[in-house]
Amino acid sequence: MATKADRYEGIDGLKAYAIIGIALMHVLSNGKYEIGGFAFNQLIPSFTNLVFLFMMVSGFGMCCGYYQRIIDQKISVEDFYKKRYIKIWPYFALLCALDFVISPSKESLFEVFTNLTLCQGLLPNAKISVIGVSWTLAVIFVFYMLFPFFCFLIGNKKRAWGVAVVALMFNWLCANYFKAGRTSIVYDAIYFIAGGLIFLYRKELAEFASKYKIIAGAVLLIATVAYFALGSSTLTMLFFCVAALVYTLGCKVGGYWSIQLPSSSGVSASRFTCATW
Repeated sequence: MATKADRYEGIDGLKAYAIIGIALMHVLSNGKYEIGGFAFNQLIPSFTNLVFLFMMVSGFGMCCGYYQRIIDQKISVEDFYKKRYIKIWPYFALLCALDFVISPSKESLFEVFTNLTLCQGLLPNAKISVIGVSWTLAVIFVFYMLFPFFCFLIGNKKRAWGVAVVALMFNWLCANYFKAGRTSIVYDAIYFIAGGLIFLYRKELAEFASKYKIIAGAVLLIATVAYFALGSSTLTMLFFCVAALVYTLGCKVGGYWSIQLPSSSGVSASRFTCATW
């Protein structure tokens, strides 16, 4: 069970880096700058895949905050959903309203309504233009809906590994047979499951990353090079995300700084504490 002593102080920094990278990608994409080179042609555009890192960290963080309480039935279903959605819905609703005011239309009205239900992630291949990152939030909202079931799936390490294999196979089927991309929770499930697996081994991994930081850093460097050399497949992305999260578990100073963002962003204004995220 996570305790207040389980502090992973680099997690806030990791999530902040992911958010900054995603923001840079959107700025470059929307700005259509006539600038070339590795940084602008390959590096910054690749930051779009940092959403998968954010999903893995979300899976890990949710387990830190709620896994044991749900397993031990120390939090009711009503309290769980109230605590999650009260942090998300007001700010998200405000953004949707502002988007509609700026660009009012019948289509936008329909999409705002859909967003406000927080159920847009259940739609097959939904293409919602209101709020550019809505698809990412939609997937995370579905993850919140399924979190009690998620806790059952990773109830023990043996089952969790089996579920991870199934999720990886489902990811491949989504891409190659069902033609369902990253807007589908089934396609993205492997990243949340990986976050849950890292949670189950958090103490061992944190001890390793802290004791052998150079090795953990070298693995992260290899994962980064592999990502650019071999392409952004699910396996290379998983390798990078796992390496980044494990390396961060051993950090002791990364969480002492943070960016003041709304709670719906998933980035807290203080150090990341495993028991209270």
